[in-house]
Amino acid sequence: MLNNRKVLKRLIALLRSIDPKTPLPEELEERLWQVMIVEKIWEKEHLWVREGEIPGKAFYVVSGMVMVYAWHPDGYRQLYRIYRENTIVALKCFMDQTPSAYDIVTCRGTLLWSISDKAMKAIYTDMDGMREMALNTALTYSEAKEKLRTDLLMLNVLDRVLKFYQLFAGLLPPKFSPIRDQDIADFLLLSIDIFRRARKKLKALSLLIF
Repeated sequence: MLNNRKVLKRLIALLRSIDPKTPLPEELEERLWQVMIVEKIWEKEHLWVREGEIPGKAFYVVSGMVMVYAWHPDGYRQLYRIYRENTIVALKCFMDQTPSAYDIVTCRGTLLWSISDKAMKAIYTDMDGMREMALNTALTYSEAKEKLRTDLLMLNVLDRVLKFYQLFAGLLPPKFSPIRDQDIADFLLLSIDIFRRARKKLKALSLLIF
């Protein structure tokens, strides 16, 4: 059972915002209160799902960040998506219960609420329209994450780095960031040297403060 009604209200408001025209079942809030689990706050990165595994849980990010990595054909792991506070991590592989194409990792200090596949299926059975809404949620988030990164990559190098730090607060100063420089550079499709030079220039211009 959960332990914070205010945070649950945030989650319900988020679910309502995904499809405002479709009302949520009245009993959904109480059911989520009963079946969602408060996960441990990890002091370091924690791997929740490995590529090739079938995810057993979906997550709501209460605080912190969740990172999704895709494996490059050359054998290294590249940061592909970042989920911020007050977002839902329910990839299509969880919805379909198929092997994940990604690693799903929490940054250190992240607090998650989780819901199991079994609990989700019970909600589908008991509440009309919830499976369709869950699939819509997964699709909406997938499209939004793709667009966010595509929009970033269309910017010049300085604007790309600046916009990244504006979107993902809490990653400065770099030595205290829960996301490694190399991962951020990969996410922005920059070499580590170009990324660091751009960040240093933005600091010199007082556009980044750290």
